[in-house]
Amino acid sequence: MTAKEIILEIYQNDGLRNRSFLDQVLHPDVVMEWQSSSDFNLLTKKDILDLADELMKNYADSTIEIKYLLEEEGKVCIAYNHYATSIENTTQFQLVARFITVWEFVDDQILKGYQISKPT
Repeated sequence: MTAKEIILEIYQNDGLRNRSFLDQVLHPDVVMEWQSSSDFNLLTKKDILDLADELMKNYADSTIEIKYLLEEEGKVCIAYNHYATSIENTTQFQLVARFITVWEFVDDQILKGYQISKPT
């Protein structure tokens, strides 16, 4: 898979919640710098995989609306809105947050991520 195809798999096919797929595409030394509206987090591979489990456990369903996707020189930038349904209300998608993320690749795996998010 190309870098862009990996990112599309993550965001178009609910890969954010797929621990097994993420484990394959994340480099062992991956780090993600995540600046949310309230805090800064530095996530390791374990943290990202744990987050996938948490998303799977806390949301009945999840979908991504991609605003744009750019690929250049081993980097993929994606801007998207993340929608999910709660366990209590499985029929109504709610906007969770808006994101912009840049992923850097090495040897066909994600090595670094830089993410900014804003809640709804």
